[in-house]
Amino acid sequence: MKMNNTNPQSDVEQLLLNKRGYISKWPESRSVVMIVSGGLDSIATSARLIEEFGLEIFPLHIHRGQTNTVAENKSVDFFTKFFQQKYGEDRFHTPMKISVNVPPQEFKSDLMPYTKEKGHPMRDPIMHLLGVQYAVAVSQKYSKSVKTVLCAIVPEDYFPHSTLKGLRTNTLNTCQNMGDWSWVISSPNIDPNLYTEPSGKLDEIKWAMDHGIPIGETISCNNASEKTNYLACGNCSSCTRRAEAFVKAGFTDPTKYYGK
Repeated sequence: MKMNNTNPQSDVEQLLLNKRGYISKWPESRSVVMIVSGGLDSIATSARLIEEFGLEIFPLHIHRGQTNTVAENKSVDFFTKFFQQKYGEDRFHTPMKISVNVPPQEFKSDLMPYTKEKGHPMRDPIMHLLGVQYAVAVSQKYSKSVKTVLCAIVPEDYFPHSTLKGLRTNTLNTCQNMGDWSWVISSPNIDPNLYTEPSGKLDEIKWAMDHGIPIGETISCNNASEKTNYLACGNCSSCTRRAEAFVKAGFTDPTKYYGK
């Protein structure tokens, strides 16, 4: 097959098509691993996957050495209780929580010039591959076929690792290295084979508010820590974008901000 070097995404998708007849699809088992941070994107997406698509979610929460790790953990705990009461423990399983520094603390400071411009290099692909390992563990423990790892990348995400092209490449990487061409790594928010239309932050907010999901309890703030009583600071770029998104979506922002 002659490769088209001008469009690597199409090349990867063509390889997947040739190997298995599809690029991505919902799993027949309806069971997935979902990378859950406690942020608006992953929480709203998880709820929609259960309500609209009937998926069984095995959440994976990664303590990756971030400043807001306690705040994220509190959000995950809140929504675990909420989802299990609303949907049942067999639809949203108790999250597996692991501690893996991404990137490693030993050289994280040396990455800062790059990180400020492009984000932590390879952060998302590394977390997705941890999701693959967890999916294998889940399959063994529950005698299920779990070969789909989902995340909640949205169209507004702009880092190189937060793209459909990156997800397709990581799917190919996983299939090749696992020796199994049934794996899918994707985000339904940007994958046209899963959602018929892209789903951005405004769509997530509208869907969650209309379906009674208390997304004010999610955390987007990177600075949420002991200094802010683990609440959103209300001043950083993440908080600003979040507040603006609620305004554009036509809803009052229910987020609890520190000092407000």
